[in-house]
Amino acid sequence: MLKIALYPLTLIYGAISWSRNMLFDYGFLTSKNIAGKSICVGNISAGGSGKSPHVAYLISLLWKSHQIQVLSRGYGRKSKGYILLDDASNPTQVGDEPHMLYKSFSKKAQFAVCEKRLIGVQKLRSKSPDSLILLDDAFQHRWVRAGLQLVLTSYQNPFWKDTLLPSGRLRESISGLKRADALVITKCPDFDSFEPNKILSRLSWLQKPIFFSRYEYHPLKPLTRAVNEIKTILLVSAIAEPQHLKESLVQSYKVEEKIFKDHHAYSKRDIQEIHHFFDNFADEQTILVTTSKDWTKINLLLSEKDKQRYPWYLLSFDLEWYDQEAFNNFIGAYVKSD
Repeated sequence: MLKIALYPLTLIYGAISWSRNMLFDYGFLTSKNIAGKSICVGNISAGGSGKSPHVAYLISLLWKSHQIQVLSRGYGRKSKGYILLDDASNPTQVGDEPHMLYKSFSKKAQFAVCEKRLIGVQKLRSKSPDSLILLDDAFQHRWVRAGLQLVLTSYQNPFWKDTLLPSGRLRESISGLKRADALVITKCPDFDSFEPNKILSRLSWLQKPIFFSRYEYHPLKPLTRAVNEIKTILLVSAIAEPQHLKESLVQSYKVEEKIFKDHHAYSKRDIQEIHHFFDNFADEQTILVTTSKDWTKINLLLSEKDKQRYPWYLLSFDLEWYDQEAFNNFIGAYVKSD
């Protein structure tokens, strides 16, 4: 019923999105090609496809052979304009995902945020004219165009089962995929039982390379006080599609949840409520589990007393590819091309 009620707004949104793309497609508005090498990691839906982990993978793949710069919008930050991240940066200032990436890769890449990507690119280029720029979530930001455009969609919520905002989550129509150079199906199930041919057959009309990735979760890692044996988990997260996290845990543990909206700005009151909820059911075999994206914000709000009392753990993962060599070769061919 809600989708039906939102349908008129969806038609209006679709008309605006289509008109904007037509203005770019026919040259009334101009996309500026980024000089040198650049890769955009984007999507056509609103969140949940796993862009940041794929940016992280590209950094790990390319940093030894290229100087890497990463440009994000910094979604959810309380600041505006161009900011080059440094050790004094915090999630409120630069956004949770850029801050998370900086903490992991500050020695392998430079990181900046800017809502106007053209200005951000120009400032990064002035610092390092020969760098490889990775744009995190800029597929709809058509004032600039990366040399290679990767579009991501999740296996559980793919674009072909979705509709335009606000009745669905699509930022633009499927026709926008014509601007992409490759598609990545993310968050796939175990590759041992995976059948990619069904998806490849369905998307044969796309006529672009299609790759498949999934998350390979690590054992839980203590961030504060450790416990001897774990039986129950309170999962705390503010990410899109948190059900993927729960599915990775329920086979081994009893799972309770405390879920917030994606990019939620945690407060001290939130932490108090989380700990109070935990205290209501927890025993010595119960822990709190969160993600790297969440921990970068939560950690700043925990007192030393909190860290000694509450057993916070990290759920992390590596990106695994159905055909890693094919994807790496695809990226390598672009960065080595003239």
